Amino acid sequence: MSDIYKHPEEYDLEHLGDDEDVGFYLSMIRTLRPRRVLELGCGTGRISLPIAKAGAQSGFDTVGLDNQPEMLAKAEEHRAESAEEVRGHLTFINDDMRSWSADSKFDLIIIPCSSLSHVLELADQIAVFQRCYENLAVGGRFVVEVTMPNLATYADSFNVPPRTPLEIDLDNFNQSDGVRLIRRKTTSYLSDRQLAQIRFLYEKYQDGRAVESYLDDFASHVFFPRELALLFIHAGFEIERTVGDYRGRPLASNSTLIIMIGKRTA
Repeated sequence: MSDIYKHPEEYDLEHLGDDEDVGFYLSMIRTLRPRRVLELGCGTGRISLPIAKAGAQSGFDTVGLDNQPEMLAKAEEHRAESAEEVRGHLTFINDDMRSWSADSKFDLIIIPCSSLSHVLELADQIAVFQRCYENLAVGGRFVVEVTMPNLATYADSFNVPPRTPLEIDLDNFNQSDGVRLIRRKTTSYLSDRQLAQIRFLYEKYQDGRAVESYLDDFASHVFFPRELALLFIHAGFEIERTVGDYRGRPLASNSTLIIMIGKRTA
């Protein structure tokens, strides 16, 4: 697991201003009108909290599950800062999405933000899908969001010898404390394992001066659309819809995301 998840403040800064995915899931909730919602890989609650606010208004409950204690500690801080009615509709759980069994079934389970890509082995991926199937009520939906493979990003990995170009892929500024976060990135692709070896180089600045820098190395499974579909089908889901972005447009060759929605029909 990536070390960035041991630094929840940096994670929140990294996702500062991200709200398209939140809007997508809130729109889905307005359509489906679930009674219980589960977010797997909830992190600091960036998505769970807005969902819980909607739940406080509409009367449904939200559960966020993660296996990283540091992230959940920050999620609990955010929950404590929320209105009382929101806190009453939100629970965070420290557990493993491969094995956790719910006491009560859910109507909607989501794995946003490519969190499933941290599950590297096929047996574990199958376990996640089977566990989600069991934790859903009949008629419930399971939504998985991953990044569409960008093969151009991996092209340098096929050179002899392989090359690993360095790129700047994030530059965020937090106006509340004046901290600027710059993230540089290298990517190596292992085609035999569909594995991206990613190195993030973080630099934090305040008042124009460097205050902190660190490295974060992690592996990420690269999912392809048909592979994802096979996982849904193998677990017993009916694939209801697949879209390629947060606007709900159909999956296409130039889509940036794969968002697949499965339904438990039996």
